[in-house]
Amino acid sequence: MFSGYITGRLREAKKLTEGRLKEAGRLMEMSHLPVKRVDEVSETLREPGIITGYRNENCSVLQAMVSLFNYTNETVNFWTHFLAFLYFLWLLVSLATIMPLFEDQYYYPLTCYLFASCAYPLMSCLAHAFSCLSLTALHICYFIDYAAISMYTWSVAVIYFFYSFPVHLMNTWYSQVFLPIAVLNSLLATFCASSSRFFKTPGIQKVLRIVAFVVPFVWDSAPLIIRLYNCDYENDSCAESSIYHIHQFLCVGVAFFFYGSHLPERLAPGCFDYVGHSHNLLHVFSILATNEQMRAIIIDLQLQQDKLENLNWIPTSTWSTIASPLVFLLNILLVLILAYSLFNHRHCCKQPSINCLSQSIIQKSTVQVTTDSVEVKKSK
Repeated sequence: MFSGYITGRLREAKKLTEGRLKEAGRLMEMSHLPVKRVDEVSETLREPGIITGYRNENCSVLQAMVSLFNYTNETVNFWTHFLAFLYFLWLLVSLATIMPLFEDQYYYPLTCYLFASCAYPLMSCLAHAFSCLSLTALHICYFIDYAAISMYTWSVAVIYFFYSFPVHLMNTWYSQVFLPIAVLNSLLATFCASSSRFFKTPGIQKVLRIVAFVVPFVWDSAPLIIRLYNCDYENDSCAESSIYHIHQFLCVGVAFFFYGSHLPERLAPGCFDYVGHSHNLLHVFSILATNEQMRAIIIDLQLQQDKLENLNWIPTSTWSTIASPLVFLLNILLVLILAYSLFNHRHCCKQPSINCLSQSIIQKSTVQVTTDSVEVKKSK
């Protein structure tokens, strides 16, 4: 009896081991997913100068995750922002141990900014990871990505307003409209960038996305530029922080250049399919810009605290604890509306396009004209 029990247990262990080996073999097969050339994927997925390295546009979730460890043109895009997310998360935790980020309202704008700095690379890497599930998933992933960037632009406006605003512009009409317009910029950025995916023309898509984020960048940075221009290098914190602010502007300029130009892959198509293409460089320089910006802001808020308190320029909890969640919810609402529009137009277009509605109207008009013609002939 005892030997029979042992034999039974060994058979069960053998079956379990065989099942695990089969599963491991299946995963090993999936770990070598073939990549596609530009002529094998939908036009929506094609990038100028990128010849190969494209993933299947109808992957499973498991295949999408496995592809992040394969050699594709999205691998570096994912890891540059995923590692950046971990780095900014570590900074958030570290700063929370030495600063009262959640107790003192003076630090509330910094807290919002730190969370936004973690969110936008996280949403970006998730978009790059799962955009291959389907063409619809591709668009929705980037809707969320754009919303995260928009929230980041809002958080930048808040920290510049409370920690880096020019003294001579405090309590003026400009200071009164600065944050309300930053709210509008954030929502418009999400709308414009996401709406670009309803257009088929690459040029229109690119212009809409660049304008969507250049406008809030310029608006947010305007008071900082004015402050740096009028900086009192003997009595102002900008004497120490200005170098980091300048580094940030340079990194942002380089990031926008690579994003708009699609260099270097345009100069040597096929040579930068996997590593070193413009989107890789956009990720790297955007993260460097955020890091330099963070260093500058921490210097400003620490060295300016006594001065700002004397000027009665203290951050109110309203903008951090009420306005910020409201801006977040409005951005999410925009994403849901745009996603609904995408599903609503999917039946008339294989690739989501702003022309879907017009195509539907034209088709209905054609049917109506044909019907009218038949009726006229019958009457004759």
